[in-house]
Amino acid sequence: MKKILLILAFIVSMFSVFAQESSPKFEAGGYLKYMQTTSFSDISDYWITDNLIHNRLDFSYYPAQWLDVKLSIRNRFFFGQQVSMMSLAGSGNLYSDMIDKNSGFIDLSWNYLENKSFFFNTSIDRAFIDIQKGKWNITAGRHRINWGQTFVWNANDIFNAYSYFDFDYEEKPGSDAMRIQYNLDYASRIDLAASVNNDTSITAAGLFVFNKFNYDFQLMGGIFRSEDYVAGLGFTGNLFNGSFRGEASYFHNITNFADTSGTISASIGYDYVLKNAMMLQVEALFNTSAPKNSEFSLTDLYAMQLSAKNLWFSRFAMFAAISYPVSPIISVSLGGMYSPQNNFIFAGPSVSLSMSDNFLIDFNVQTFQSDISISDGGKGTYAFLRGRWSF
Repeated sequence: MKKILLILAFIVSMFSVFAQESSPKFEAGGYLKYMQTTSFSDISDYWITDNLIHNRLDFSYYPAQWLDVKLSIRNRFFFGQQVSMMSLAGSGNLYSDMIDKNSGFIDLSWNYLENKSFFFNTSIDRAFIDIQKGKWNITAGRHRINWGQTFVWNANDIFNAYSYFDFDYEEKPGSDAMRIQYNLDYASRIDLAASVNNDTSITAAGLFVFNKFNYDFQLMGGIFRSEDYVAGLGFTGNLFNGSFRGEASYFHNITNFADTSGTISASIGYDYVLKNAMMLQVEALFNTSAPKNSEFSLTDLYAMQLSAKNLWFSRFAMFAAISYPVSPIISVSLGGMYSPQNNFIFAGPSVSLSMSDNFLIDFNVQTFQSDISISDGGKGTYAFLRGRWSF
């Protein structure tokens, strides 16, 4: 940890010298959240309660107009019945081990105060410098590279895919990567990026973005996790006064290029906002990486290591959502999913209340049904009550 901080301090100081800016600017912010989770397989069965205190610290330093230095730290304290149960399930604490998993090249996640019923985790999920000069934009360090176009399943998000169900991580995961962008004009750019994972596998690709027929298109190609060639495309535009978007990627093994068939991940979606500000969303996924007849448990949905090549446990899935601002301070939404495989059904209602400019309370429910039995983890409900204070 000390070595990493010294390296970051050295980089910042060196750029400060080269910037020769007379009045550098420093900003700090973040939030503090408390979330209680109640889960059960059946409402008449035992309820399990867990708690999370979640603090985020965001630091920004601007030595010059063309240079940004950013550092973000997550501090999370987990305690409750689920932590205790997973601690008893095996040697060590399975819950804390899952939280401490690090996909980046540099391990910037640490568990402290580990006990049978609680543990504390600190992780650095953003630590990068960002240089903007004319048409050039260069970013290096741990940051997010967002190439996705759709809302739930992002086939073009080859660097840092995320789970729809992890709603408490609004910032989404980042990558240890280098990214170079060159803006050709207001709607076109060339994007080159490369990242290294904790297993030293490399993902490197180029992206070309352009506008045609009033639609934004993108073409992508490169190497995915040192195992596959990847090629993809995406688009976003207007259709019947709504947003029409889609993306697809094709993966093919590098070492056995002539002997294996490829994998396709593709999603397409449509968003429409009514005059009363009600928003409607639909999306569909086609995912050939999933086995045709595989089963799943709810634990897989939360612990599954997602990637652009493996976005879902089944080959087909559909999503729909509706959201509505009831008043300036109250908003409600309802999301749902369906997969023909195992007749998987998900429903996720939520309501949020904005108490002030920097304090929010929300209540979210995630309930699942399928042909898989309760004993095998195919059914269950999670209810989340959360408060957030931003500073």
